[in-house]
Amino acid sequence: MPASRSNLVILPRLAPVHRRASQRRALPIIVLFLACVGSISGVRAQGFGLTKKTVKLERKMPAIVHLPGPGFEIHVTSRDKANDDAAQTLSDLLTVELQKYDKRLQVKTASPDEVINCTITTLQIPPPQPFKRNDVVLQKGKSPEQERQYYKVTGSLSITYQAKDGQSRVLDSDSVSANYSQDFEAGTNQADGESMVSKVTNPFKRIAGKKTDESYGAPTATELRRTLLSRAAAQVAARLVNTDETLEVPLARGKLDQGNDLAEKGLWTRYLETMETMTPLSTSPEDAYRLYNIGVAYEALAYQSEDKKATEKFLEQSAISYGKAIDAKPGEKQFAEPQERIETAVAQYKKLQGGSTFAASSDTASPAASAPAQASPQPAKKAPAKATSSTAKPATVSAPSSASGAANASPAKAAPPAAPAMTNAQIIKMAKAGVDEDNIVATIHDSTAVQFDISPEGLVDLANNGVKGKIVAAMRERMKRPGARPVSK
Repeated sequence: MPASRSNLVILPRLAPVHRRASQRRALPIIVLFLACVGSISGVRAQGFGLTKKTVKLERKMPAIVHLPGPGFEIHVTSRDKANDDAAQTLSDLLTVELQKYDKRLQVKTASPDEVINCTITTLQIPPPQPFKRNDVVLQKGKSPEQERQYYKVTGSLSITYQAKDGQSRVLDSDSVSANYSQDFEAGTNQADGESMVSKVTNPFKRIAGKKTDESYGAPTATELRRTLLSRAAAQVAARLVNTDETLEVPLARGKLDQGNDLAEKGLWTRYLETMETMTPLSTSPEDAYRLYNIGVAYEALAYQSEDKKATEKFLEQSAISYGKAIDAKPGEKQFAEPQERIETAVAQYKKLQGGSTFAASSDTASPAASAPAQASPQPAKKAPAKATSSTAKPATVSAPSSASGAANASPAKAAPPAAPAMTNAQIIKMAKAGVDEDNIVATIHDSTAVQFDISPEGLVDLANNGVKGKIVAAMRERMKRPGARPVSK
């Protein structure tokens, strides 16, 4: 019993000493914790959150052309012999992409219904480039800057492609590019290489375990090459077959969270109204995330719409909002991907609005499918669009706008198919992708149809995007030849 009482006396006396020791050890941790809390409070005051909230968008894109039959053949070549193995990989990947979205398609080497020709013009994967950057590192409640080592991994691919039917008529042609650029921290190989403050304030901070191109360290040269080829194959396939994919799109959080529940429920009109009517955040870099969320809303509305013109309008508004977000905060890499995605969709819908060869179903593309021409007492402009020539020249299926008046035309004057026209936008895209001047000029010269804007405004826009000299001269010359279409104002 005395021993027991003695223990009871000693314990209260030791407790204060123990608490003081614990407090001394915990003091740096508490200070660091308070510093972090202060940083987080500042972040929330600015309207940002700590983790990424995502919504799923069902992206359905119609093909630009309808392939005339199920049997296709792919030919891929490379200007550089060193990339011959990449050409074979691209052929395999494109085959997979086409069959993924259209199960009826099969490889057919003998008398194929369509032939898809691709040429790898450039494939560049330079060695990683090391660089240094000062990052803020929290130490004992302070935020001193500390120099850190990083390296940048980049890669670029550009190809030209052309799809033809069994009679060697051009169905579609374009240039396609894919690019990769990502920073990694030396030693840890972590993507982005952001400072602690950047990671805390970034509304798009990655969730651990989320699969992305950059989630598991820097890609090897082989992995990066396949990534670029996969992206290019997907772009080509999207022009030839209807695609249906689920996109997981991040939303910025913090103060912007007040409307994100509407987005999660798919109430995009109300979500758009909430984002547009709320008070802009105090600085441009902060408000960039609100503009980004507005872009997401317009993009979602575009995919929901069943009217092509409305879809195109929503996509244009989305591109504008994403562009404003990039202008407000150029350093946010998460803004770049949706901007590229939307620009591709806008260009595709614009081309759809202009009409394309084989706009009807593939079974109507056969020369034998059309009825013989018959006389009509009515004016030519009211003649049925189905009438064709009785000569051996293959019949064509063109857009409805070009079909009127064809019924009473003589066999020698039968209207040619309305092939997709090359535009200023495609020239600018090739130039920005790094396609050399001579190849761009050759592509212009070989184009079946063109619709170049060489007005003073068009020339200024071309110059601002780096298109000058020989390329502009080739565009002018091509507009003088058959197949040139006026630009609608």
